[in-house]
Amino acid sequence: MIWIPQLSEQSMRLIFTSILRGFLELKEEGDLAIHAEDIIKSGVQIYMSAISDFLPTPTKCHYTFNLRDMSKVIQGMLMSDL
Repeated sequence: MIWIPQLSEQSMRLIFTSILRGFLELKEEGDLAIHAEDIIKSGVQIYMSAISDFLPTPTKCHYTFNLRDMSKVIQGMLMSDL
């Protein structure tokens, strides 16, 4: 079994903001890149709330949230046509 510590909020913000900002700067609407930090900050707050509020239970043990969930949200943003 491998255990990897969870990333801090600051680390998640830095990683995902860099990815989203880079994507938005490449698009014709480069002025949207200034909003990348706010978008990611909100997303990380929602993710952290989901982790703390929606804890797995014996009947719903599949409700576990991890970094993959947050990355799928960002991936969906990167697939959009602006």
